[in-house]
Amino acid sequence: MMMIAFRKTSNLVKNHFLCKKKLQKLLIYIGILILCTQCAQITPLTGGKKDTEAPKIIKSEPENASLNFNANEITIHFDEYISIKDLSNQLIITPQTKELPEVEAQGKKLKIKFNEPLMPNTTYKLAFGNAIVDLRELNILQNFEYIFSTGTTIDSLNVSGSVINCIDKKPMPQVMVGLYPNDATDSVIYKNKPLYITKTNSNGFFRFSYLPDVKFKLIAINDQNKNILYDGSEEQIAFNNHIISSHDTLKHELTLFKETPARSFLKKSIALEYGKAALIYNKAQEISLINAQGLIHYYQSKTLDTTFLYYNNVFDTLTVKVNYDNRTEENLIIKIPSKNQLEKQNTSNTLKYVLESNVKANLPYFENPSFKLNFPIEKRNINSNKISLLEIRDSLKIKKEFEINCASENLVTEFSIHSDFKPESSYQLLFLKGALDNSLGRMNDSVNYNFKTDTEDDYAQLTLNILFPNKENFILQLLNDKNQVVREEQISFSVTSTSEKTIQYKNLNPGNYTFKVIEDANKNGRFDTGNYFSHQQPETIFIQNQSIKLLAGWEIETKWNVN
Repeated sequence: MMMIAFRKTSNLVKNHFLCKKKLQKLLIYIGILILCTQCAQITPLTGGKKDTEAPKIIKSEPENASLNFNANEITIHFDEYISIKDLSNQLIITPQTKELPEVEAQGKKLKIKFNEPLMPNTTYKLAFGNAIVDLRELNILQNFEYIFSTGTTIDSLNVSGSVINCIDKKPMPQVMVGLYPNDATDSVIYKNKPLYITKTNSNGFFRFSYLPDVKFKLIAINDQNKNILYDGSEEQIAFNNHIISSHDTLKHELTLFKETPARSFLKKSIALEYGKAALIYNKAQEISLINAQGLIHYYQSKTLDTTFLYYNNVFDTLTVKVNYDNRTEENLIIKIPSKNQLEKQNTSNTLKYVLESNVKANLPYFENPSFKLNFPIEKRNINSNKISLLEIRDSLKIKKEFEINCASENLVTEFSIHSDFKPESSYQLLFLKGALDNSLGRMNDSVNYNFKTDTEDDYAQLTLNILFPNKENFILQLLNDKNQVVREEQISFSVTSTSEKTIQYKNLNPGNYTFKVIEDANKNGRFDTGNYFSHQQPETIFIQNQSIKLLAGWEIETKWNVN
């Protein structure tokens, strides 16, 4: 019995060791499998250090600055793959070819192919600007130029200068500057591209290089549609009054301006609301007389490019006859609201008098409350019984006497309220509904103005001692920090006077100010732009470089030598 039992135990032990061995092998296989799986995993490559360098040129075929160039194709080799961007705006070829060459990036090569014969004994420059970049990181090869000559020498003369805006004298970036044949007619800028072309940089500076020893017309165009031509008054232009030479060492300053359109025309005529219409012109237009059915009043804007018409008891269409000072009369038909529409407006109370006022939280101590109307009213239809003026003292409201002063005796579009306003006092001005009421049923809504009068100490005083460059006529403008004209003076001189003036400015709001002087050559009291065909430059403007800071209650004296 014992022998049998022993044999069974031995088998169990043997089986135990066999299982243990198999388990060990299984674990080894699993370990190998895991190891192989990990080895087979794909991990992202770091790629090394980021490329920040622009493509480098290895060689050019033909070589850059070649003489006796007679090829029709150029190949430029780089040290890495390249791409081309914004070629139409970046590539400038001088002198201009009739057709742009074919330019193509091919791997590490740049191919340029001309499809027309080149001029003999001429130096060409291909300026690529920022067009060439590497393919991967788009690093820019800045301002690369390829030069060659179809003759025996490379031309080496240059012309440079700057372009500024005629109004604010600021440099004008990205303006096309062209050199035209000196014997070309003035109309060349409308029909032909310049022989040589460049663009101003961010500082308004331009430079032509590799020029032959010849003379040119120098003209700048703010080429909005990029056709390399001048499109009249839609674009700005600048020109040198004299033929220039490539031998010149002068820095040419060109003043960019926008011409006044040669032809005057009516852009549109519109009904702004019932009883009011507007004629809008493309430029200032002198009008001698307007006739229209039901017309009660008309006036021109200060710039003379818009005329406002007021009419009454006319519906559907307004027939207008306009007589001009310098061209044939014009008959117009303006679509206006119908009688039905007017009745609906009256019913819905949308036909109103709207008051535009100088009254804010504070009223200047030297002004009276003043108002402009959106539609004329007869003086007798301003009902003073529905207007009240109250002085507020603590919690008391004291009724004040006042007068209404109208800008005209009949039809009124502006009026003011006059009273004995005291400094540093609080007031309330109330217009009840119907204070302004005409026969059409147009009236004002109730409106309430609460304001406080200030004092002289709330303002700054300024004295300007100014020396003009000559004894011509000038316009002197004081500008605030928003470049708005605050005060304007017409300056003239007598035969015996000096060219120095002292100007007093009272009651200026605290803030920063600058001065502008316009040389009023034709003595018409306004700035006049230039005219290309008349060879007329815009009137000269001088701008004070440094602003003046004015503080409330202070008196400042300053000097300006205009030059």
